[in-house]
Amino acid sequence: MNLRLAFIVVVAGLLGACTGNHNMIVEGGRFPVPLMDKAPVRLGVYLDDEIRSYVHTETRDKKSEWTVDVGGAQLDLFSNLAEGVFQDHELVDSSAAGHLDGVLKPSIKEIQFSLPKQTRTNYYEVWIRYHFQLFDKEGNPVGEWTLPAYGKANTNDHGSTTVGLQEAALAACRDAMAFFSINFVREPVVRNWLAAGKPVVPPAPPVNTPAPSPADPQAPAVTSTEGSQT
Repeated sequence: MNLRLAFIVVVAGLLGACTGNHNMIVEGGRFPVPLMDKAPVRLGVYLDDEIRSYVHTETRDKKSEWTVDVGGAQLDLFSNLAEGVFQDHELVDSSAAGHLDGVLKPSIKEIQFSLPKQTRTNYYEVWIRYHFQLFDKEGNPVGEWTLPAYGKANTNDHGSTTVGLQEAALAACRDAMAFFSINFVREPVVRNWLAAGKPVVPPAPPVNTPAPSPADPQAPAVTSTEGSQT
């Protein structure tokens, strides 16, 4: 093989490595149950279809598409989290559960990631922004808060980009579990609700549509001429 042909082969190989689809799937079964004093609350955990099937997709350099699938891990994550943090819990299918104290509804608002070649480090990095809504037993909103999570994985420990990014995303999920476990009863929304005795929150009053303004008495009257005769 001459040098020119060898150069073409090498360049083609490098380009091929930078294009195409890159699919990362974070699976359950790898989240421990937190060992801690449990919060004195019996909560339903409402995981809707959006969080159960959450996939982050983006195109980089107009050449390659990346997908980070974390939806399949959320059931295992929140089941184990609730078992360790709450006095009692159930998986529910709505924001109301009259036989419990209330319902927690998590969602994922954003995922970001970076590759070692971008940051010039030896780490794959993933950021996940969770959002939590707390409802009383009748489904009235008590309050909400956000939780940022971060995970990274060293390139030296993983032989491929796919595996490295998967491990970073898994680390971000574990970070979310740890942060939630430590701070749940400290969140002002939760702390105030527990201190008040986990009450049912009065529903928000209906929004009244303002009545139309009365006619301007100075405006000239409009007289219909329909059917008039001359």
